[in-house]
Amino acid sequence: MPEGDTIFRAATALRKALVGARVKDFQSARLGRGPVGERIEEVSARGKNLLVRFEKGRMLRTHMMMHGSWHLYRAAERWRLPAFQARITLEADNGMVAVCFAAPIVEWLGPGSLDLGPDATADGFDAAEAVRRLQWLREMPVEEALLTQSAMAGVGNVIKCEALFICRVDPFAPVASLPAETVEALVGECHRLLVRNRVQGPRTARESLGSQRMWVYGRAGQPCLVCGEEIRAERTKRINYLCPRCQRSDRGVRARN
Repeated sequence: MPEGDTIFRAATALRKALVGARVKDFQSARLGRGPVGERIEEVSARGKNLLVRFEKGRMLRTHMMMHGSWHLYRAAERWRLPAFQARITLEADNGMVAVCFAAPIVEWLGPGSLDLGPDATADGFDAAEAVRRLQWLREMPVEEALLTQSAMAGVGNVIKCEALFICRVDPFAPVASLPAETVEALVGECHRLLVRNRVQGPRTARESLGSQRMWVYGRAGQPCLVCGEEIRAERTKRINYLCPRCQRSDRGVRARN
């Protein structure tokens, strides 16, 4: 599942391959031919959005949702996915071809049209502003609030579940019921986990050399690595993985293990 860390890695790879080159060809059934002949000025990640800015100021936004991905190829290289899944094909004059597969959101952005909170994947993350925006969502369950991109951008279901466990927070507690220091701790954990996973390799949440890379995510039915209680999976809009003992609503925030 692409989250802020995955998009950060994709943007880094595209930036190295494309920035400074000119668009030789651009194909998209949704967007038309696009900025052929223009220089690619910038490739960046903003939360879960990958943005490409061209010479004349036009900005391309793609959002991967569950199954989208960007691939890089040499001009004559065979694609690893079928062509019918391609939403955008961008060929640069340096011999590189960038293909966006299966992304449900592919669009041109106008100025100021991307309403996102502070980007938790970025080094310059404004944690205080993210805390403030989350606290506006008073009656919302905290598990839903952490996924609200207009409050804090970049967090997806994996990072959410792991941060809630590390901070020993009940996923279904309303934001208003949490002390300010708990919200601050959650924001800090989300940022730490996203930054930690910006490099290539499998996503991890545990500082361990063992086989278990996650505390709770994807571990339903297995014993909690802290207390031994069986990990549960409870569905709201997304599946929430949690330890019913460690994350009881009467527990306060606890230091990271």
